[in-house]
Amino acid sequence: MINFRKMLAALLALLLALGCTSSLAEGDEWICPGCGAANSENFCTKCGVQKPEQIVCPDCGAKYPPDSDAVFCGNCGTKLQQTVSFSGRYEGEGFSSPEEALTCYMEGLKNLDFEQMLSAFAWETQMEHYDFKAFFERVRAYQPTMRPRMPSVNDFMFSANVNIIRCYQADLIYRSLELYILGDDAPSRQKTGTIAFRKDSDDVDVFLQRFENGRLEKLTQMSGLRFLQPDDVTDGKFSVGLNPEQFIRQTACYGADEAVNLIGAAEIGDETLYCCPTICRYGDKWYLVSLSSMTGMILGIPTDCQAFICGSGSLKNIIR
Repeated sequence: MINFRKMLAALLALLLALGCTSSLAEGDEWICPGCGAANSENFCTKCGVQKPEQIVCPDCGAKYPPDSDAVFCGNCGTKLQQTVSFSGRYEGEGFSSPEEALTCYMEGLKNLDFEQMLSAFAWETQMEHYDFKAFFERVRAYQPTMRPRMPSVNDFMFSANVNIIRCYQADLIYRSLELYILGDDAPSRQKTGTIAFRKDSDDVDVFLQRFENGRLEKLTQMSGLRFLQPDDVTDGKFSVGLNPEQFIRQTACYGADEAVNLIGAAEIGDETLYCCPTICRYGDKWYLVSLSSMTGMILGIPTDCQAFICGSGSLKNIIR
């Protein structure tokens, strides 16, 4: 009888302890800023985002606890959690320097890892800061080809803008890959912009075989990554005349704390590969924001080569 009472007391103590532990876990619950899921661990069990130490207003820097249900900053009115409704953020954690951001992008190309290349960009952060007024004042027009072109007035439009800029930059990478692999056989090199296949011929089979010419795999041989300044490849034109002012106007739309053009160069066998993106700093993190740049405009880099361009000789000679 005594042993039974001892066992019952031990069981009750165990249940009480478990109940206290459960209550403690519920008290430490936090809402993931990436996917909106409720969690009690250090990492989100749904999307893997680390538990935030605090929520910081992107405009004034006011801080809120991670479990705060505040949507707008009480100090300045800025929206705090524009991405809560998303299943996850597309962008990575950012980089400590422009060189690191561009290295991630170019190593993604070397690794034949499309997602790694895209992770170097600011998708959500860019749209959180995008200045449409500055954008329209610079281009002095509104056109269907602009990406993005509508303000992020709500979560739906914010999501639409994030996806349209991501899709557009991904398409530029795709087009550059196509031109790199096919060379003179690429549609962009044809006068009509298309490749026509004759009926009842083996044209389609012959064309598809051209994608297996080893050019894509050659990218894995990339070596000697180095960084150049815009004046190094534009014969000093980047820093003269109206170009410095144009660069400021061109990058104002990103709403970044700082913007730079940086050229990445690397060797691929007997060829040299170049990348000339626009890279921006938001706070202490650097990201690629666009594959086009002021450097590319000065040199006249075609749209199909904006993600990267590869050939023999200097960048200017390749473009010619």
